[in-house]
Amino acid sequence: MAAHTAINSCRPAAIMKAYELSSNISLIPPTIAKGKFAFARIQGEICLVQVSSLTPTQSALTTVDVKIFRHEFITIFRFSATTTLHPSDIQFIENIDDQLVYYEEEKGTVFLARNVMERLRQLTLPVFPQPPRRVVRPSSWR
Repeated sequence: MAAHTAINSCRPAAIMKAYELSSNISLIPPTIAKGKFAFARIQGEICLVQVSSLTPTQSALTTVDVKIFRHEFITIFRFSATTTLHPSDIQFIENIDDQLVYYEEEKGTVFLARNVMERLRQLTLPVFPQPPRRVVRPSSWR
């Protein structure tokens, strides 16, 4: 359930609007024919993205063309938006092996393998610090 919440909060419209406000680059949606799927952090949220294979090797100066997918149901994601981001606005967390992804491009639907969804769940779980444990000694040790 944590993965569902985290992915649904990855709102492309908000991301694009924030990016337009902070950038002088006009946002003309790029065309992404083929690309690699990955989990990425955009505006603090973990998202499923497809990075264009035409995007050059990442550097601090080149923009990144991505398709953003929203979590719909269990292992199903639907296409939400295509955008161009500055490298400082996106952090790639983990690439996803092509064999673990089934993409129906004409429908804009992505199916992920269950072990990939488990990995996403682990990435989106909140981290709670563990309080220091107090050692309790039996009274016979005193």
